[in-house]
Amino acid sequence: MSPTPLVSIVLPTYNGSRYLAGAVESVRRQTHTRWELLIQDDASTDETPEIIRHFAALDPRILPATNPENLRLPRSLNAGFARASGRFLTWTSDDNEYRPEALEAMVSALESDPKAGLVYCDMTDMDDQGRDVGDWVAPEPEAMGRVNPVGACFLYRREVMESVGQYDDCWRLVEDWEYWMRVASQFPLRAIHRNLYRYRRHEASLTETRASEIRRIRMHLLEERLPSLPHPSRRHRAEAYLHLARLAAEAGDDRRESAFHRIALRADPLHALPVVAGRRLLGSGRAGAVRAWWRQRIRRPM
Repeated sequence: MSPTPLVSIVLPTYNGSRYLAGAVESVRRQTHTRWELLIQDDASTDETPEIIRHFAALDPRILPATNPENLRLPRSLNAGFARASGRFLTWTSDDNEYRPEALEAMVSALESDPKAGLVYCDMTDMDDQGRDVGDWVAPEPEAMGRVNPVGACFLYRREVMESVGQYDDCWRLVEDWEYWMRVASQFPLRAIHRNLYRYRRHEASLTETRASEIRRIRMHLLEERLPSLPHPSRRHRAEAYLHLARLAAEAGDDRRESAFHRIALRADPLHALPVVAGRRLLGSGRAGAVRAWWRQRIRRPM
């Protein structure tokens, strides 16, 4: 076993010229130096190809390829990972940046915990000018049924890809969360609470431009996968279905909201009943605001 394992990083990009150089430079600054950066250009029409050629000429570890047509993210990721030769795998976006110690910390975590299939990290949010605007603390793996806990900074073993397979184009816009669900059904996940990544939030990002569509697809994903997703406890299962009921309420689907509430009540009546009663009395939005206020209050130091 190599003392410095190769890390394969796939970087899919489409017309990403505004921020691409920063994303690539953040890889080149890694303290773990044995990596390959597989840039997958999804038929860009801006200056992206010139930027890629510039960096490929500077660093032989940068391996570019161009899709013959615009494949979109899931299939572009699959094309990149088909070229990967590393023992550990990850992907990043053309508008985000690694902190210099990111790969080293994640490789160390996987090597020190042979049971873990995937590790992931805390992040800093930044704006379109690169200014830090807040921190994101990664939820623990048991939150998988309510949120995407993995975020944008992660590393997994080649065995995970070989077992789980490719990213699914049918779940475009939530392809990462759907993939982590498949991983979680076969391998332990582990959160590393170190801030190792800078995630850019800006108006042109998919997260911002297609937020309502992402919420709709997310509800369908959870409805399909929650029955088979491993839940550490009855309470976690109830919380997952309470979250799904709230999504249904936001979509105006009273029938599905009631159905998901019934499943939550069967899973853990003591935990779910106050939530369901509060929503019926106040409505989902007001009940959620009251719970958020109360959590903040009880966490406040006396």
